Amino acid sequence: MSAAEAVAASHIPRKLAIPMTQTLELIFISSAVLGSAFLLMSSLGPGMHVHLPVHLPHMQLRAPHLRTVDNATLWPMILAFLAMFGIGGLFGIALGAEAAVQTLLALAAGSAASALVFGIFGALHRAQGREPTALRDLVGRTARVVVSIGRNVRGTVQLTYDGAIQTLPATSDRRITRGQEVVIVAVHGMAVRVRSLPPP
Repeated sequence: MSAAEAVAASHIPRKLAIPMTQTLELIFISSAVLGSAFLLMSSLGPGMHVHLPVHLPHMQLRAPHLRTVDNATLWPMILAFLAMFGIGGLFGIALGAEAAVQTLLALAAGSAASALVFGIFGALHRAQGREPTALRDLVGRTARVVVSIGRNVRGTVQLTYDGAIQTLPATSDRRITRGQEVVIVAVHGMAVRVRSLPPP
């Protein structure tokens, strides 16, 4: 092989590397712009909706069910991954790194952003606590009479739920004096119907 042919052959990988670099740069820019834009729009509130005129064919596929991530958490995770994937790749390009290093930086940045969003939403979900107990869920619980209950006279009972002592109006078909233990047998509106418990 002559010297001219060797020089020409050495330029071939460089010519192939230029389109690859341009393609990666386009992918990173598109990912950063789209991810950031949709993430910003989704954070403006539920009043803004984005409709994409894309019609997908109907397919009978059973999607996997993720128990630990709901739709409200999964969508920001995807958008955060896209945004930081693009930003991480552009950072790699700015450093003059190879294409493989740029891709690794993009994947690392996107994964870190998704993990951060997942952690934030998990903390917010835990901070919300569990939903308050419905009155119908009190059936079967024991309570203490604080205002005596007559056959046609409504009294009040106290019991602890949702981490606090709650006082509820109560009725019964028998007279129950103050201080007695009762069990809730039914719920009628905002009042409970109780039955006295036998002494221990």
